Amino acid sequence: MRVRVKFEKTGIMRYVGHLDLMRFFQKAVKRANLPIRYSEGFNPHQIMSFAAPLGVGLTSTGEYMDIDLKQEVSSKEGLESLNQNMVEGLAITGFKYLPDDAEKCMSAVTAASYMVTYKNPKDDACYIDNIIDLKEKFFDEAASINIVKKTKKGERELDLKPLIYRFNLEVKDNVPVYDLLLSSGSTDNIKPELVIKAFHEYLGLPEFDELSLDIQRVDMYTGEPESFVSLGEIGDEH
Repeated sequence: MRVRVKFEKTGIMRYVGHLDLMRFFQKAVKRANLPIRYSEGFNPHQIMSFAAPLGVGLTSTGEYMDIDLKQEVSSKEGLESLNQNMVEGLAITGFKYLPDDAEKCMSAVTAASYMVTYKNPKDDACYIDNIIDLKEKFFDEAASINIVKKTKKGERELDLKPLIYRFNLEVKDNVPVYDLLLSSGSTDNIKPELVIKAFHEYLGLPEFDELSLDIQRVDMYTGEPESFVSLGEIGDEH
């Protein structure tokens, strides 16, 4: 039986990479005494998979891992036992049993939502009075948003417009705050830094530094743009 675990990654844990996070959860599941299933063969390992890895330096309120259990434990017990073995910056917020035909979280992700703002309230973008009007021209009224994306195989031209499902912008205390819903997964994985960089170039701002951004992944989704479903909505508590 498969369980989808939802968790938050915040604070100092934003600086922990994906491989170290996986190792931590392998140990945490053991300490929590969950009856996790192991693979067969000479080198058995816990049957555990994670959704799209989170970049180092980003926080999240919507991370997911799927685990296989040999026997059922209540969702309340599973959530509490895992939380007792978390460290500062990690918190378990969901523990749901998946239907038999549910796709693994790793391959199910098709979109992710983000909240993005600036670490420094004196960033150049904070001094553009009509930034919301310019955002409408950049995104709402544009037929395409063409960029050059760097990949492992080199560079390729890409139209961002059909891969940005939501681009909202508001100004709080003179600081722009972006609400983004972007294509994610193995096919077209769009990072929020790429979108903000394209917007900065449209605004004619100086050279873009992605480290100037404070990025939080809010959630991950599966399905098509017209009917996205949060990975956390799939399954039931037992």
